[in-house]
Amino acid sequence: MPTRRDWPRLLSDLAARLNDGRVYDRDLPALARALEPVLENYRRRAHLTGAPDLD
Repeated sequence: MPTRRDWPRLLSDLAARLNDGRVYDRDLPALARALEPVLENYRRRAHLTGAPDLD
């Protein structure tokens, strides 16, 4: 299970894999569905805590 310190590296790796085309196109819709709640919850938390928003 990733720790809190692992997440930035893991997300950076995912971004690089997407950029390099190392994620199958057929997997993109499921990935988008999985990322939507992550972004929604980040924005909610950022709003509550004053953390930077992504917009």
